[in-house]
Amino acid sequence: MKRDQLRKMILAGIFTAIILVLGLPPMCTVLGFIKIGPLSITSLVIPVVIGAILLGPYYGMFLGLMFGMMSFIQCFTVDPFGASLLAISPILTFVVCVIPRVLVGLVPALLFRLIMKRPTNSRSVAVFVSAIAGSLTNTVLFLGFLGLIFGQTKPVQDLLEPMGAKSVLHLLIIMAGVNALLEAVAVAVIAPPVYFALQPHKKIVGIDLGASGTKIVMMKGGKLLKSTMKKPEETLEAALDRFGPEDADCITVTGVGASALPETLLGKKVVKVDEFASLYRGASTASKRINMVVASVGTGTAFVRVTPFGAWHLGGSGVGGGMLEGMSKKLFGSFDPETLQKLASEGKAENCDLLIKDVTEGQIGNLTPETTVANLKKAGDADDASLARGIYTLIFQCIGVMGAFCTKAHLTRTVVVCGTILDSQPIAKEMLDGIAKLHKVRFIIPENAAYVTAIGSTRFVQD
Repeated sequence: MKRDQLRKMILAGIFTAIILVLGLPPMCTVLGFIKIGPLSITSLVIPVVIGAILLGPYYGMFLGLMFGMMSFIQCFTVDPFGASLLAISPILTFVVCVIPRVLVGLVPALLFRLIMKRPTNSRSVAVFVSAIAGSLTNTVLFLGFLGLIFGQTKPVQDLLEPMGAKSVLHLLIIMAGVNALLEAVAVAVIAPPVYFALQPHKKIVGIDLGASGTKIVMMKGGKLLKSTMKKPEETLEAALDRFGPEDADCITVTGVGASALPETLLGKKVVKVDEFASLYRGASTASKRINMVVASVGTGTAFVRVTPFGAWHLGGSGVGGGMLEGMSKKLFGSFDPETLQKLASEGKAENCDLLIKDVTEGQIGNLTPETTVANLKKAGDADDASLARGIYTLIFQCIGVMGAFCTKAHLTRTVVVCGTILDSQPIAKEMLDGIAKLHKVRFIIPENAAYVTAIGSTRFVQD
């Protein structure tokens, strides 16, 4: 038996035990089925919903069946209303108690998988929505079956006056309102944290085969254990062998060359992942944000809107690492990021760019004297250090301004900037901080900005 199958069987047994403990006397009257007048609020829906989302539709239906059986047993023990229905028809009472509860285990499991078919959807949102859907399924179907089958019987008619209802439909709406609110709140609060606590924390190697280099990470439980860049002279297999993936559960791969890779690498299963979804999930993991614009700075720059409900591509620009490399080679004969950055740190903006203070005295509106009017306007007379600084200013001011404009159009003030170009490039933060003050936005460069997409690829396995 595979480890994952054994884990599911064990969890199903634990959830079943919880349902039995809550559903049988004496706990059933304390926590399992809580009486509020003629109404009964049940907590048994919680383990059913969590189990269904975590284990799948078949286990979900089994847990729902256990829930329904506990509800049916109440009719023989502590539930006078159930006993009155039982006296009318044991078979129909069984149908009312059990069939809706089986569907409570089926609906959230199927809905969760339907939501997660789209790779850009958030797992947290999928759990939240599916859990509430399971709770509402219990309320709506149980009361619907009750009204349809027993609506004209004396036990149900006797509830009209105490509940202030004018008809059976009115009674069911009142009962559904109270049940749905209390049960849905409980499920929404409890289900997501329990789900993520029970998720197995696998050790995953993530690979981003980017145009500007190959990044490799090792992740476990959302935490970065180690990372490396493939050397230009190495093969991917050699880089992985140096990295040491021996104890990893599998390898996830994304990027331009992912589709050409084999099904296994160094004896590990290879999972190929959508690059766009890897980018946004990695940015969320690295920045610990769920409402933002992501600026992915590679050879060019892509802008992505990320929300708790999903993500979408806003657009892009050819301004990025490719421009930095090309201009450096043309102007200085070579491209070495560390050397270029050191040179730029010694330069002065006013020696290369036209600034506000060059065209007017004082401050214009919120534009300070150091605000750029024209990039590289004085490049013809600039020294090498100032010219290098001017290249950085041009690139990161363009990226920063485009990111700021994206935030203003999409109801957020946060831009998470990531990409290989930011690795060992603290000068980028200096440039973006100036844009942040000017446009009242927040730029975040995560600690592992170069590895964001590789990190995000692992989320599809360990989430």
